[in-house]
Amino acid sequence: MNKIKLIASDLDGTLLTSQKEITPRLQKALTSIHEMGIFFVPSTGRPFAALPTCVKELPFLKYVITSNGAAVYDAEQKQNLFQSLLSAEAVEKTVKTVKGLPILTEFFIDGKAYISQDAYDNLSRYHLTDTHMKYTRATRIPLSDFWGALEKQKDILENINLVFSDMELKDHIWQTLKETGLASVTASSEKNIEVTSLMATKAHALSHLCGILDIPRGNVLALGDRDNDLPMLEFAGTGVAMENGEDHIKKVADFVTKSCDDFGAAIVLEQIIEKGELS
Repeated sequence: MNKIKLIASDLDGTLLTSQKEITPRLQKALTSIHEMGIFFVPSTGRPFAALPTCVKELPFLKYVITSNGAAVYDAEQKQNLFQSLLSAEAVEKTVKTVKGLPILTEFFIDGKAYISQDAYDNLSRYHLTDTHMKYTRATRIPLSDFWGALEKQKDILENINLVFSDMELKDHIWQTLKETGLASVTASSEKNIEVTSLMATKAHALSHLCGILDIPRGNVLALGDRDNDLPMLEFAGTGVAMENGEDHIKKVADFVTKSCDDFGAAIVLEQIIEKGELS
């Protein structure tokens, strides 16, 4: 196993517990990884503005992959190093497919997430959990003319996020959008679909960052749990899936660690700290 120089980790279901926290044990391991000179790169479907406070306040936070690979953000310099935006055609097709349907629709631009004022005021109609509603209210910017704003800014979108309560409808929309061939269609939870440019994957963004840092992919370790993490785990020299992850993710990973609520990420980092590799 090559020496690990960069660790890229998904957040929800991977680095964070189900309570959306970084445990003290993990915090200690992350600090030790930083002191060893290893880059730690959160890699998430969230826009930068929606990162949890416990991640934003990591004192050594430097690079973040956001919006499922649509952007690489330098947290110290507060600027994008890389963006892969949706084509206007892909945006138009997505809007035509979902507008008017009972789907919570959001779009991301420059690290911020937008939602319609009506949806913001009536989140309960989408059957979200209390935690999800609280998160949405805290991280989304409501717009009175949501669809008009989306149309005017269709050339600069990082991501369109769709949240469903009807899983049959989700399957239908997934297939419809896939068949267009205009965008990457993936998911970071059972209830959502994330639409990004064809080049916007966590793997592509990670490859770009590795080029900037001159780190070969063989020296990268990646952790994840869901479909949107698969390209990143396949790109990295060492891919680690969470026990709570989807079965097809665990099948392609080099290692499977404990769940996010059983210190899975911390266990991986501790092995790197103690042995320099996983075993």
